[in-house]
Amino acid sequence: MGPMAKINSSKAASPAPSDEKANLTQSKSDKWVASVAEGGNAGQRPKLPLAWRLCIIGLTCLCSFGNHWSNGLIVSLKTTIISHMHINNSQFATLVAVTNLVNTCLSILLGLAIDKWGGPSLSVILAAFHFAGAAVMAGSATNSFNSFPLLVVGKVIAAVGDGSLDNAQHRIFSTYFAPGRGFAFSIGMIWSVANLGQFVGQSTANIITRNLGSFAWSLWISTVISLFSLICALGLVVLDKFLRTRYHITDQTNGERHQGKVQRNVFNLSAICRLSGTFWIIVAFAVFENAGVQSFVSISTQFSQQRLKKGAIVGGWVSSFYLLLPVGLTPFLGIWIDAFGHRVSFLFISALLFLTSMLLLKFSHTVPTFVAAYVFYALAQCVTPAPQVEIVRNVIPDPQYFATAFAIKKSVVQASIVIITTAAGKIQDNSHGSLNNAITLWLAYAFVCTAISGFLLLASTSWWPLLPAARLAQVNPRQVPREIAKLDGLGALSEATSNDDDASQSLKVRAYNLKVLDGRRAWLSWVMFGVSVGVVLVAWAIFGLGVAWGVHGSVIAGTIGE
Repeated sequence: MGPMAKINSSKAASPAPSDEKANLTQSKSDKWVASVAEGGNAGQRPKLPLAWRLCIIGLTCLCSFGNHWSNGLIVSLKTTIISHMHINNSQFATLVAVTNLVNTCLSILLGLAIDKWGGPSLSVILAAFHFAGAAVMAGSATNSFNSFPLLVVGKVIAAVGDGSLDNAQHRIFSTYFAPGRGFAFSIGMIWSVANLGQFVGQSTANIITRNLGSFAWSLWISTVISLFSLICALGLVVLDKFLRTRYHITDQTNGERHQGKVQRNVFNLSAICRLSGTFWIIVAFAVFENAGVQSFVSISTQFSQQRLKKGAIVGGWVSSFYLLLPVGLTPFLGIWIDAFGHRVSFLFISALLFLTSMLLLKFSHTVPTFVAAYVFYALAQCVTPAPQVEIVRNVIPDPQYFATAFAIKKSVVQASIVIITTAAGKIQDNSHGSLNNAITLWLAYAFVCTAISGFLLLASTSWWPLLPAARLAQVNPRQVPREIAKLDGLGALSEATSNDDDASQSLKVRAYNLKVLDGRRAWLSWVMFGVSVGVVLVAWAIFGLGVAWGVHGSVIAGTIGE
């Protein structure tokens, strides 16, 4: 049991500061004795070298390369799939919406599993699901078999792995890297590799199909890439075990030695429902910003075709441009966040860029303005992933629940994607196939997320006593101890003890007390959790209405919202 779990069980007693520090010291002593008893000379093992940390980053990033490669394939091959499998647009929309619908519920369960059994083992399982699904999808189109039901089955199997593989990756990095010490950089690298994979897969799908004569080749190439990612996931499990036996690695979620053990008492409903108020505001922000930015992927190709009056290949290349910019920028953005913080500021910047892009697309129809809008959209894609993953970890009281908290956010984002894409599809149908009116929905999403992030930014800079967790996420990581002292009013630690392990542990306790919702305000988390469940139920209802309406617009949920 980690230190935060111990805090959960003892917080009601509200011990005096002196008693609290004594208990922490005794607890640390007990952990040290247990560590020596279990590991023998574990304390004499060297610290993990930088080269091995880079290997962990590399293998972890490649675990989802095949997943992201195949994400854009189905959307890019829409016209070909419809013509060869003799299906209508409504059936195609159902096909690609499967991933989001499955993960509205599955994400939370898998988040709990990731927190319990760890990121490496779940990465293998999830990558295996995606590989199996990719193989079934490719088989459904081989030798003119063209079985739509089999294609759906493959998509469902792949969806099990697609939805939470990035969550498993984040959990691995949260174990090896602390906030402000490489965690944001590692998240930036994940999304750099992810965008590279999706760009190559999406932009080459139609070219491969045209040159090789069948879209099955695009699906089989995606399957081979998925097999490569599965092999990387297996290698990651071996590497993680090797490093744990060779080096002394501190688990950055609980401060103890990383031993790869199964976490006990992971599911604690009272702890989940005492998440910080800032966390629920971030979830509300993600419902509009993440869902808006990610779902726009599903219409980007057709929208560029309509505006530029070009074919599918040109449209695919233009619409894939937004993926290239994050490849180079997201790692540097992660480095900036590690060094200087400003996580809330980046949330506001991403919303502002998204809003600018949608305003340009809505109110201007010239080619230069269209290009500028896609540039702003690409920048919004750059700024969206890393700060959000980082800030979720920073604002929750106990980092051991990171995967579960991230899964809650992701589940609601998946539901929001289904809602906006189904509604936009209905608008497109009523507009005789034009996407101009459908853009209004994305514009509304952009306005709402900008307002939410603007409030959060004000709270973290000017009204910081209102949301202390937001303030701690905003400041420079090196200034966090000073901010904790300012926020809780207990004063700073003396210079003589500021580097002491017990003093560091005491700071973690004080940060926990600032972030967690006390008993009097715990009902807020219950209400927000209920609202989140309501959004998921609405998504399923809206999807059912879409089927009843016969929505067959090209606006479909063809992406995995993070």
